[in-house]
Amino acid sequence: MAATRYPGAVWRPVRNWRGSMIQPTRGLIPHVQQGNGSLYGWFNNSSSQVSSHLWVSRSGLVEQYVELDRRAWAQADGNPYWISVETEGYAHEDYTPIQVQRLGEIFAWGMGEFGWRGEITDSVQGFGIGTHRMGGAAWGGHSCPGDIRANRRRDVLTTALALRGEGGSAQAQLRYQHMPVLRFGDRRPEVVELQNALNIIFGHEAPTGDPWRLVPDGVFGEATRARVGSLQRLNSPWYPPITVDGVVGRETWLKIGHILTGMNRWV
Repeated sequence: MAATRYPGAVWRPVRNWRGSMIQPTRGLIPHVQQGNGSLYGWFNNSSSQVSSHLWVSRSGLVEQYVELDRRAWAQADGNPYWISVETEGYAHEDYTPIQVQRLGEIFAWGMGEFGWRGEITDSVQGFGIGTHRMGGAAWGGHSCPGDIRANRRRDVLTTALALRGEGGSAQAQLRYQHMPVLRFGDRRPEVVELQNALNIIFGHEAPTGDPWRLVPDGVFGEATRARVGSLQRLNSPWYPPITVDGVVGRETWLKIGHILTGMNRWV
């Protein structure tokens, strides 16, 4: 029998749940709290009519409110199929680095415990890591968790794969091989993924207080182009320099992929 409690969480059961999950569950839905502080009191209030299975604080504390074989009240019609995790903070804010790590740990555990697929999905019929907003009206018509956090799912998945020893998998590398060419002036969601990746590689993940952090706004401006050049010049026995042109083509995406997925060689 699969586990009903996540071993890394503080167990704080609440009254807001009803019914059993449909097994096997499809994966994980990270939500944004739109606030700060533990959600235990709100989720244990019968008048609130909301809850989630898990909650991750800014500092990395994990609380569990509902058994994983029971339905939390998190995403309406999606409740029977998906495990839900609220995250402290607001939609206009990025995750803290430790929140990305904790979400990766949760997903890695779910891959082993429940057989979740190492995928990102934007379909209610999909598997892996989804979003609240992908369910549309049937899931409450929400924009949760916002663009910034939705675009961090790749980093969560990368963390999970690395924890499971699959960081350099063909699946992960295939993703980077087929990313679009990006250059100065582009405005598109893939630029957000690029900016987040560059922040991770150069140690500027902290959402506030770091003047060198790239704001993941999806705009390929001067700061992003300069950081791409730094990546292309980056020299080590595993990640030698490549053509320095400020354009993110296949060669540059592959270098990003090799660094983020923890491979110790350059192919």
